Amino acid sequence: MYQGATMTVLTTQDIMIKHTYEYDEIVIGHDLSALFYSYFNCKPLILNSTRKPFLFDFLDIDTELEKIFMEPVEYEMATRSEPKKVGCPTITAWDRVCFPLSLAGLMPIADKVQAIRVEDDTLRVTTDRSRLIKYKFNKLTIFNDNNIAGLGIPTEYNKRFKVLDWIDVRSGATHQFDYFGTEDDLAKEVYFYPSPRLGGGEKDKRKDCVSVSHMNKEELDNFDFSDTMVRFKILKMMKEQGIRGMKNGRDKRRPGKYYHYAVKIEPRKREVIQLDKNKYENTELINYDYRTPEELLEQSEVSYNYLWKINKHLMQR
Repeated sequence: MYQGATMTVLTTQDIMIKHTYEYDEIVIGHDLSALFYSYFNCKPLILNSTRKPFLFDFLDIDTELEKIFMEPVEYEMATRSEPKKVGCPTITAWDRVCFPLSLAGLMPIADKVQAIRVEDDTLRVTTDRSRLIKYKFNKLTIFNDNNIAGLGIPTEYNKRFKVLDWIDVRSGATHQFDYFGTEDDLAKEVYFYPSPRLGGGEKDKRKDCVSVSHMNKEELDNFDFSDTMVRFKILKMMKEQGIRGMKNGRDKRRPGKYYHYAVKIEPRKREVIQLDKNKYENTELINYDYRTPEELLEQSEVSYNYLWKINKHLMQR
């Protein structure tokens, strides 16, 4: 080397910033439909949200799950009248295909995506450490438009929201119910589940609950649809079903009977989720897919590829 010459050493991060990854097709999304599409077509998936499916979203009872090496399941929930029957939890199917996708290297950025920009046939992805990764594609399939810039103006906007109010039950947590359903959009559904907050283990029957409401944008800021009103409505339903609070001493006039505190519940947090997807027109390079998980599962063919082998091996362990 000549005297006075300098040598530039590139780090791995420098190389990644300068490099552009090229794929024939890239999938963007985070819901179960996006994972099913990526899984059955063996295409790389960029997760544009860390949100997993809601704990109490379920697939249709008659959904065939053999294509992802799962047996059909059906659960019954105790209600105020006839049991409510539900199919496989969406989160269970999501986890079932997410793991083999990760092992196959088809989720290249995992859960580190912060923002995505579409520029012609190129994706510019910013990660949680402010690193920039570039991808070129011949086809882009989008299931969810969260955190994506450069898509243009939707032809139809989402106007409805699913609102989850997570409730801590401080008194009245022990009862037989799993589900309350109503005809109203406010607290339309209430699910009771074993409380991880109390940490009592499998034998602990104490339950917290989560309320599911459907609202439009204006109702989100309306006090009549606040978590306070949800709390009042759930309290009313619990009392109507004879749910009582913790014991508060014996009733001396009636041997074997007890006094009870009033039922007490406290809102812990509220989550707001789009109920419908924004709609866009397809372009030469971008296809928007609005199919449900059930539709994708029914319409997809099983390919005996690397992903299929991974999943089969996992089931045999």
